[in-house]
Amino acid sequence: MGMRDQARPGADEGGSQIDLTPMLDVVFIMLIFFIVTSSFVKEPGVELLKPQASTMEACERGTIIFAVDGNGDIFYNKNKVPLDRVMRTAEAAKKEAPQANIVVQVDRETPAYVVEDLIDIVRPILTAPPCISTDEEA
Repeated sequence: MGMRDQARPGADEGGSQIDLTPMLDVVFIMLIFFIVTSSFVKEPGVELLKPQASTMEACERGTIIFAVDGNGDIFYNKNKVPLDRVMRTAEAAKKEAPQANIVVQVDRETPAYVVEDLIDIVRPILTAPPCISTDEEA
């Protein structure tokens, strides 16, 4: 035995390293699973002062969010949407997330007729009643 072999005990043993390949495979499979199963909420992109409500119920699967500001302008995904394009926008969002419900965020100064028109337009694709987003009463 030479000096080199004495300095490294166990140098003759070939299996002293840990193989990390199976662990990396599992990590990548988990990463792909979480990416595929996650759902992303598109924010309407406008600041609103929501009205307060004394009674509230949670909205089931509400991820298609339209916002109506105090001027009556409708927003979806940080873009202003004209009333005549709301149905196409809602249909495209429903194709991305078929189980999603529609949520309407309103400002305290929002004209009621705009919200009514918005709900009337999207009514044919609704699978559940639309939700109106409010703040809790303090």
